[in-house]
Amino acid sequence: MDTAAAPWTELQQLDTRSRAIVDAARECFAAHGFEDTTMVRIAEAAGVGVATVYRRFGTKSAILRYALMAESQRVSMIVADAMQRSAGPVGALADMFAAFVGEATAPRLLTRSLRATGAAGQLTDFLTGDDAVARGRELVARFLAHWQQRGELGSFDPEVVAELFVRLTISFIANPRGVLPLGDAEAAREFARRYLAPLMFPHPGGG
Repeated sequence: MDTAAAPWTELQQLDTRSRAIVDAARECFAAHGFEDTTMVRIAEAAGVGVATVYRRFGTKSAILRYALMAESQRVSMIVADAMQRSAGPVGALADMFAAFVGEATAPRLLTRSLRATGAAGQLTDFLTGDDAVARGRELVARFLAHWQQRGELGSFDPEVVAELFVRLTISFIANPRGVLPLGDAEAAREFARRYLAPLMFPHPGGG
């Protein structure tokens, strides 16, 4: 099953030095937050001069946009790998959701390090934008279609169900606080089996 997430086009088009700057910025944002990450700090982490960072990106917010793409790609690959290692659709869904929850509760770029900073609005705009929703939907729909072709899932529109999953996970990134019992990986798997897996087995005729 080929579930590798396609790279963001703009990210893919960066040259080696620019991508190194983006990756360094991603690590700096994750470790230090948006406000405490300076262009000088990014330049030092990337091993380039600060003038090079300004010349290639102009502003810290511009770098953040690329860093969000890179982080989204990283998380997508982790989730895709979790799906590929599972033997059936329910187990794959549970492992995928557990992998995602593990990332969403860690102090990484798409999560805690940006939620309460001046970059929170930019994070929200990125997560709710058409590209982010479409890429997440494509990844999950490909997984669902694979199991449909194997005869292990019924007949339904995989893109519709995939979008439900994606919109749930986007809301979880934006604000993970709540009553959902997702305290650890096994709890996340059980939640997925109990509440999300039924979406893959719709009742005939909607009854």
